[in-house]
Amino acid sequence: MDCAAIGDQIDRILHSPSFAGKSQLAKLLEILFHHMDSQITLKPDRVIKELWPEEIRTKRSADVATEMNRLRKALESYYTGEGANDPVVICLPNRSVASTDGLREKRWIVAEHRDAANKPTAAPATPRKRPKMIVAIAAVAAICVAAFILVRMFRGDGRPESGRLDGSTLTITNAKGEELWRKSFADGFWPDYYVHGLAQRMWFGDLEGKGQFDVLLLYHPAVDPISRSTTLICYNDRGKEKWRWTPGRALPELAGNPATYRTVAFGVLKATPGQPSRIVVSSYHIPEYPHQIAIVDANGKTVSEYWHSGHLDFLTLADLDGDGREEIIAPGISNGYRQATLVVLDPDRVFGASTEAARPEIQLHGIGVAQERLRLLFPRSDLNKTSHVYNQAEEATVEHGRTRLSVWECWPRPGCLIWYEFDRNFHLLSVEADDQFRNAHAEFYLKQKDNHPFSPEEEGEFQKVRCLVGCKTEYVPLEIR
Repeated sequence: MDCAAIGDQIDRILHSPSFAGKSQLAKLLEILFHHMDSQITLKPDRVIKELWPEEIRTKRSADVATEMNRLRKALESYYTGEGANDPVVICLPNRSVASTDGLREKRWIVAEHRDAANKPTAAPATPRKRPKMIVAIAAVAAICVAAFILVRMFRGDGRPESGRLDGSTLTITNAKGEELWRKSFADGFWPDYYVHGLAQRMWFGDLEGKGQFDVLLLYHPAVDPISRSTTLICYNDRGKEKWRWTPGRALPELAGNPATYRTVAFGVLKATPGQPSRIVVSSYHIPEYPHQIAIVDANGKTVSEYWHSGHLDFLTLADLDGDGREEIIAPGISNGYRQATLVVLDPDRVFGASTEAARPEIQLHGIGVAQERLRLLFPRSDLNKTSHVYNQAEEATVEHGRTRLSVWECWPRPGCLIWYEFDRNFHLLSVEADDQFRNAHAEFYLKQKDNHPFSPEEEGEFQKVRCLVGCKTEYVPLEIR
């Protein structure tokens, strides 16, 4: 099967609601996908090394088997739900069960076209036609093998595929897990910045469109991390540093605070005809409210920047309207309104600062007026208003033209969420409070004088998503049925 089709399916699964919050299983699925062309020789030790780089000495093959079972069940759940009509079916063979011939399955992961996966077994061919069938199968197999060998010859084993941290050393490996090169950092790596793994802080790909793969690394030092900014570093496939880029800049609104910025997310926009790949970097000032979303070119130069009064802690790049071009989707907090917010930007119109009519004192000046494609505010629950300063929009996923995101309302975290779903025109399709929010609401008000249940009327208030930019009406249109 075409690797691109498999890759698209893996990406579809990883960004599905079924895998939201399942970072460990998502990481395992990515590892298996990266080893598809060498899975027959893949050993549990290699999976342990990539899945638990910090716990490699304590993990065993049984731990891998447990995670494989969890991932198998998650995939089955996905394909009985939102993936029921996906064109490609990903499954995990049971390697612990012997077949009728006494042999054990060696493959870790299998991808099939849906038609092939569901197609009943055909009746045996007649003896007269079988030789032709065998010849055809042999010819196709030979072509596939030849193509595979050619790809491997041209690509070689020098293509960087993943990285790991060994103390203060960054090690880059190929698809087989073999070390390609390493870099030592005298100031180490700040553990808090990499708490969710190194994968979220790195990118591998052909940045310049010349067939040569680059490595992007978000580096945050362990020495004096609070007063140091994150740095984006670009290496070529041989480990030679090409450039460094630092986010943010001094602003008069910082009132003398140093221009220290922490990058919370980044991504690379897909190249389009006439437009090479560009890097989107999202960073906030410490400890103040200015937030920068910058467009950086393949040479590490700032192309444009958008500023927002309030931290936008999450970033998603996705084609919202099906025109083949990705948009920038940034959920977070609006300090001007003290509410959860969602900002959508056109990558070709990233400039200016958000307009803060509600609180002019936090308006960012001297940057111009922004032209957001969309800017939404999400209502706060009575629980949030009583116990917190604001609510916060969290990571968005885009699937089949629908955008789904959650808004955090209270402790504990993760959880205590209100889930929103929009269509490609950002009409509201559904709003749902999760069980943790309902339980937290009941527990909190049970101890208050104003004891009241979470009513349908209160839940209905969540439908009032205010639209500051990008709508013809004050609130987003409802398509809830």
